[in-house]
Amino acid sequence: MIRIFQQDETAVRKIRDIDSFSNTERTLWVDLQNPTSGEIKSVEEKFDVDFLSQQEQAEIESSSRYIEEDDFLIANSNFMIPHQDEGYINVPVSFILKDDTLFTYRNADLKSFADTVRRIKSKRATFKDGGQIMITIFESRIDADADLVEAVSREVKAINRQLDLDSNLDRDMLLQINEYQELTMTIRENVVDKQRVISSMIRSDGWFTDDEQLRLRALIKDINSLIDHTNFIFERLEFLQNTYLGLIDLEQNRVVKIFTVVSLIFLPPTLLASMWGMNFDAMPELHWSLGYPTAIAAMILSSVGTWYIFKRKNWL
Repeated sequence: MIRIFQQDETAVRKIRDIDSFSNTERTLWVDLQNPTSGEIKSVEEKFDVDFLSQQEQAEIESSSRYIEEDDFLIANSNFMIPHQDEGYINVPVSFILKDDTLFTYRNADLKSFADTVRRIKSKRATFKDGGQIMITIFESRIDADADLVEAVSREVKAINRQLDLDSNLDRDMLLQINEYQELTMTIRENVVDKQRVISSMIRSDGWFTDDEQLRLRALIKDINSLIDHTNFIFERLEFLQNTYLGLIDLEQNRVVKIFTVVSLIFLPPTLLASMWGMNFDAMPELHWSLGYPTAIAAMILSSVGTWYIFKRKNWL
């Protein structure tokens, strides 16, 4: 799908058919979402640009994330989207800035782009070139990342309360903590990716105005705050994980302690039963009429005595 945003003296209009493109109007943004090979080729021929392949977009080397030449600028960045099976996944997005026109190439429906389109329609006077649109997309993405970090922080607090109140420790809690650890790491990697790209944009030579540079520096501050927050969340999750494992160890120790105490309580009666169970002719208790009740009483007293000693020493 192709969307072209052109600006005239009165409004910004959106074109979905490249054949309806007008050379007389200023082109602000050309957005390719899940494009076919034919659509990619038509845009490349119409505007004299070369889009990177999906493999090139996914490259993590700094030289591939940001390329700046005299007449164009290329930036590649990953955007997070929810996934049914994997929670969140990264989708590579390629940005090309040429002659004040922004070209974007993506293979997913991203909320940041939809928010930017709404801003263009509502505040068309503030968008004078593709560089402003590019910055707006990153601002929307960072806002979304901040909302996601806040949501994760609330979930971690809920886990903490559940860990304090719930005495039933099971593996689902540990798996939930591990899932949030993975999500936090994914968010941090994604935000650091934005930090690298935006830092390169700040150092660019003449591509962005002073006002746009101020917006980029504000984005870097927001990103640094998000990185600090994600580090705090990850440390808190590690603390919860260690606390949970410690509670499991205490629970296991308590069970082992109970079995140990029960075994020791029944050890004296077992000893007595073993002694009186020996078949010696010279054992006087064998022919004593009170021998059996005396043996039972001795076993009970030995068990109660052992239990009393443990209780008095606070071993129970």
